[in-house]
Amino acid sequence: MVFINTNQKKELVSIRGHHFYTRFINENSNIIDLGSHLGQFSEQVSKKFKCKCFAVEAFPDLFKKIKETELIKKFNYAISISDEPVSFNISDNLEANHISKFSSNNTQTIVVQGITFENFIKKYNIKYIDLLKVDIEGAEIDLFNSISDESLKKIKQITIEFHDFVFPIEKEVNLIIKRLSVLGFYPINFSLRTKEDFLFINRKLCKFSFFDFLFTKYILKNREGVIRIFKRLFKSNR
Repeated sequence: MVFINTNQKKELVSIRGHHFYTRFINENSNIIDLGSHLGQFSEQVSKKFKCKCFAVEAFPDLFKKIKETELIKKFNYAISISDEPVSFNISDNLEANHISKFSSNNTQTIVVQGITFENFIKKYNIKYIDLLKVDIEGAEIDLFNSISDESLKKIKQITIEFHDFVFPIEKEVNLIIKRLSVLGFYPINFSLRTKEDFLFINRKLCKFSFFDFLFTKYILKNREGVIRIFKRLFKSNR
């Protein structure tokens, strides 16, 4: 007999366009927010779960506006493949600032301090990660290319906005998805045509069965469409 958690609909949430499961987060959790922008994601998560958030934002003007609290600590870094200073492209759309090698409609370039993900968690003594949120405008490729398998295995959930709809990185994105799947993560894409709302759940650290995965991927993801279909069927059978 197959048992599916009937509370899954309530436990699956979306904050700032990033889906994740709340059941794997509590007041003892560590959340890393890469590409924090103005800190809205960290602010909402810390309020909801009373947990610690590490808000990382490269653009100095945005970084200054992030409000630190007892639960939110902010860091002015660009996550990169090294700890060297990197060129940072500033866009007219502040949510599209990036260090990606692919050019866009940037109007200015500045130099910001880079740091690898491995050195960031080592420097700030982050022993475990319950949720890693990633929105770093194409730099996610370098991020995952520089993270070891051992570090990835210690993360419970990863919610990421892949920027394959902006930059020509579809091949690299697919390799990341394959790698995480091999490492034991369930991959779930909540986007319709792109991969800008992608969730990975570590089945080795989270009590999340294969049937939970299927239920989330094919039912919860499409629940609004499913509801519309059932409504039409109900009307046609009346």
